[in-house]
Order: sequence, then C-alpha cells, then structure tokens
Amino acid sequence: MNFIKQNIILLLIMLIALLLNGCSEKSTNEKQQAVAPTKPSTQVIGQKVETEPESAAQKQDRISNNVNPKNKRNGNYVADSNTLDQFIKEIQPSNEQLQKMLREDLDLDGKPEYVLAFGLEKGVIDNVFVVREDAGYHIIDKLEDPIIVAHLNTDMKIMKLDQTEQKFIVVYSTSEVDEAEGFSIFTLDHNRINNLNYNYPEATGQGMRKLEDINKDGVYEDVSYYRFQDTQQHTIITYHKFDSTGPEKTKVLYENKNKKFVYPMVPTDIIQNYLEDHYLMNRFFIHLPEMAEFTALSASPKNHFEDIIDFSAMDYTGLDLNIKEIANEANQRTFLVRSNSSEEKIDKGLVFTLEKQSGKWKIMSIEMNDKL
Repeated sequence: MNFIKQNIILLLIMLIALLLNGCSEKSTNEKQQAVAPTKPSTQVIGQKVETEPESAAQKQDRISNNVNPKNKRNGNYVADSNTLDQFIKEIQPSNEQLQKMLREDLDLDGKPEYVLAFGLEKGVIDNVFVVREDAGYHIIDKLEDPIIVAHLNTDMKIMKLDQTEQKFIVVYSTSEVDEAEGFSIFTLDHNRINNLNYNYPEATGQGMRKLEDINKDGVYEDVSYYRFQDTQQHTIITYHKFDSTGPEKTKVLYENKNKKFVYPMVPTDIIQNYLEDHYLMNRFFIHLPEMAEFTALSASPKNHFEDIIDFSAMDYTGLDLNIKEIANEANQRTFLVRSNSSEEKIDKGLVFTLEKQSGKWKIMSIEMNDKL
C-alpha cells in the first residue's frame, strides 16, 4: 500500500516539473519575439513608407545614384517621387535645365516611356535619361554619348527609320562653329539603352553626316557627304542602311555652276584636276569617267603619286600644288609638279607632258623626276 502511494507522489512531482518547464519556454519565446528587430520592407515610389528622416548626405547619395545609375532594384532605378515634376527635380543634374521631354512607347508594350534631356545651356543636351512610369517613375537607363571628339548635342527626336513599328531615339550633333554635323541612334532593348549606330566627322572635324531616306523607299540611310574644293567642286556621297547593314553605295555630284563635268581649258587646271581625281578614286574606290578624258596615255601610269604629292589638304582647303612650266614647244608643254608643302628640292616631282589635240590639251606622259 505504501509502495503505491510513493509511486503516485512521484508521478505528480514529474507532471508538475513538466508543466513548469513548458511555461518557462513559452515565456522565453514571447520575450524573444518582443525584442527581435523588424526588417523594413522595400517599397517602390507611389507607396508611402514611414522612415527615419534622411540626412543631407543620404539624400545626396540617393540623387547621385539616380543621375549616375549604378544600383538596380528589380531591373529599374528607383526615385522617391510619384509625380513627374517631382521626379524631374530629383534626377536633374546640377546646374542643368530640362531642355526637351519626349513621350513615346519605345518598347511597344502599350505603356509610354519618357525621354528627358538636360543641359547647361539652352539648345544643348548634356544628359539624357529614359524613364518609365510604373507605380511611380523609374530611370530605365541613361544614354551614353558615343562621339569622342569635342561636339555639341543640339537636338533629339524619336523616329521610325524603316517600315516596321520600331522606334529609335536619335540625337543630333554639331561642332561649335557648325562645320560638322552628325547623329547617334539609340534603341530600348530589354530595359537597356543601346547605341545602334553613330556617324560624326571625327577625323576631319568638318563635314555632314545625315539620316536620310535617300532612295525614297521608306528606309533611312546613314549618309555621309564629302565636299571638296577641287576643280570640279565634287561632292562624294556614301550611304548604307541606318543600322550599318547592307552594302555601301556611292554617288558623285558636281557642285559647280554647270552641275556637271566641265573640261578644263588651261593645261595646269587639267593637271590639277587629274591628280584630284586620282585621290578621290583611290579613297572612295569609285570610277570617275572624266579622268580618262584628260589623257592620251597608252596605259595608266604605275607611279605612286603619293610619294611625291601631299594629298592631305584635299579634306580641308583643296590640293595645294606647285606647277612650274619647264618646256614649251609648238603644241607641247611640259610641267614639273610638286606639293607646295614639300620640303624637297625644287627639281624633284612629277613631270607632265601635255599636247593640244582637237582644241583640247591632253596628258601625253607622266614621269617621275627624282633628281636630288
């Protein structure tokens, strides 16, 4: 009997111990939940979030990340305003003003994008951002200027350049003295802005590069105009499809008052014209029929004119030659031809012999004079 009572008492003690241990664990869990910090949720603009007031340094870092985007959240850049005016003020680069704003559905998803152009001066574009509205405004990406020489970006358009529905951002550029003209083409592709093509006279600093539908077929071409101050006032036009695909084609224009080839009447002008055409044919890989009209040669000369003549001025002021008559007999005249910029002795150059036939001077021979 006593043995049974002792077992009952022992069981009661064990139950009480278990109950006390359970209460202790519950109390510990409740305390841990009470003191554990809560992790704030990240929210996009357009939703109000109770936060600590940000410091001036924090605000500057946030604006800097918007203007020079580096950190992404879910593929988009985030700002902290839910109206367009507020957003523009937040991302506006220091000392720059909004120069142009375009609204267009660039990616054809049914929702418009905004293209915002900022600049220090009126009519000059220094920074361009592409922005999307989605529960607030986000910077998708920033246009990176591909032109590496000094220039001014002066205008921006959204254009359809072929017969598809795709739309392109086109930025137009000039030099400060308006001697150069060019463009850059950008596309929106998977939330990134890509430079599709650009054309600007970086090598010479002057000339025209245009986007034109030169064939009138509904597809724009990347067109380069090269104007020369030569005897015939040639303009050479090269062009290909705006996205740099397809073959390059060439046209030759005459910008003289006759708008066509005019045969020179003076022997020195024929020599000048012949050497100008030589340069143009080699540079643009084109055939100029007029060149054959100047000569009565049985075969094309094999001399390398570039060893004697400096053709570099052709892109600027025109071919600068020193042409000296060294013989004159009846209907034949002979000339020593050099570059004015040459530092060699006066008797080194090309020797052209011309003869008058049927009222026109013709080149009969071209020889190398390399006497020192």
